[in-house]
Amino acid sequence: MVGLALAVGVLLFDRLALHDEPRGVEPPASASLAAPGDVMPPPAPAAQKSVAVLPFVAMSNGPDDDYFADGLTEEIINALAQLPDLLVTARTSAFHFKDRNLPVADIARQLGVAHVLEGSIRRAGDRLRVTAQLIHADDGFNLWSETWDRQTADSFAVQADIAEKVAHALNVYLDDALLERMQWAGTRDVEAFIAFQKGIEFYERAHREPNQISLLRQANVYFEQATGRSPELVDAYQYHSDLFSHVLISQAAGELDGEITQGDIAHAPAALLQDYQRAARHARSASQRANTEFDQSIIFGRWRGLDRLARQTVTLPGCDPAMWLHLVAPLSGDPQAILGAFRRMAVCDPLRTRPMVHDVGIQLWLGRVDAAVDMARQSLSKAEHPSLSRHLALGLALRGDADEAVATANSIIREEDELLRVRAMLAAIRGDAATAQRHQVDYLGKHGPDDRETLVLEAVRGNRAEANRLAATIDARPFGHIVLLQAVYDCLCGAPFDLNATPTFAALLVESGLDWPPPRPGGFPLKDW
Repeated sequence: MVGLALAVGVLLFDRLALHDEPRGVEPPASASLAAPGDVMPPPAPAAQKSVAVLPFVAMSNGPDDDYFADGLTEEIINALAQLPDLLVTARTSAFHFKDRNLPVADIARQLGVAHVLEGSIRRAGDRLRVTAQLIHADDGFNLWSETWDRQTADSFAVQADIAEKVAHALNVYLDDALLERMQWAGTRDVEAFIAFQKGIEFYERAHREPNQISLLRQANVYFEQATGRSPELVDAYQYHSDLFSHVLISQAAGELDGEITQGDIAHAPAALLQDYQRAARHARSASQRANTEFDQSIIFGRWRGLDRLARQTVTLPGCDPAMWLHLVAPLSGDPQAILGAFRRMAVCDPLRTRPMVHDVGIQLWLGRVDAAVDMARQSLSKAEHPSLSRHLALGLALRGDADEAVATANSIIREEDELLRVRAMLAAIRGDAATAQRHQVDYLGKHGPDDRETLVLEAVRGNRAEANRLAATIDARPFGHIVLLQAVYDCLCGAPFDLNATPTFAALLVESGLDWPPPRPGGFPLKDW
């Protein structure tokens, strides 16, 4: 009888205590909530429900095995990212550690997570072996590990199983709706995610090497292969659209790029619109759909209620703000909310430069120069980026450290044309019009025609008539509105042109709900308007 009583006690403890444990975390909106009056235990510390999925290692040397391993890793990340109660490091930051032999504790500290998932794959013909282990970073304790021997075609079942077991090991709330979202988060086509990984490789090269347009073309060949097999690959449409954005913006800014043809210019608007429409159709979340709608609206000049749409997008959950969101920050009625969106992104993707760049840029616009300088230095200790280097130099100059600004620019800006452009801005902040103009001429001689940057440099030198002439030229071109918005964001000088010089831009602005003129943080004594 005593034994029976103990057995019943254990059973009740198991059902009431262990099975109810996940209810200590706030469940997603789709889940059933506790009845009124239930006593809910306090939520676990957020840091304990966090994980980084490191790139799985390819232990075999088939021609596509490395891409297969990357694809499997990304699919696991996508599945875990469906869980609102779990912080999952995004792909960019997780893949920063590919092929780098660092201690798990160091990686976790840099990514701000409590756990790390690592693993390996080995392929032989159509046979696949996958191993995975979940590690608690502080003490190196192995919370869970397993090995799967399957057919390569069954890899989606393996990745779903890994994601589910990680969630259970971290006591993350799961219900049938979340399990279904995890299982359908990515693609079930092996060839599609291999092609997608090849596309990403060319895309990333395009943003750090010369011949950008050529490399983006090669990337798009693979993205088209991926979406041809798996139309639900939303991220592939977003990557694919980058080529057409570059073509249209370069044309509107009056830049000469020998790789861009008249055929590219004619084809780009329809191709870009198609990518946005497909991304919206296959969006996996309200946030993803809203971001796509915002980007489509701002690029194609559909600005009615644009400020309201921007504010809506930043209230939705998610770690990846709309691509062009930062451009409306100087004109928005709530720039702090936009800044908050990029800071949420930095939590999910701490080594990605995009949130770092826009955090610093928006703080400069808000006049928080000391904070912007500190953030720029902090960010440059993690990753190099020309915009971070430029913002650091400009921030130092704006707070009165002119000599340090010049020395910093000379030491950290590697590209000659970028350095000349920054030197022109620094001279304008010092009030030295002649030096600013000399550097501007040298910049254009090195870089080639560039009406957007010329507009900014003429404005900060106080040349209002020439700035308005350039703005009018840009305004008359297709998609000139987005280039003018970029010029406003880049100048940090208030309004770089008068609205009466840009009738198309002015008409869009009236519909948008955005403010004009933008605030003037100060620091350009030659500009008196």
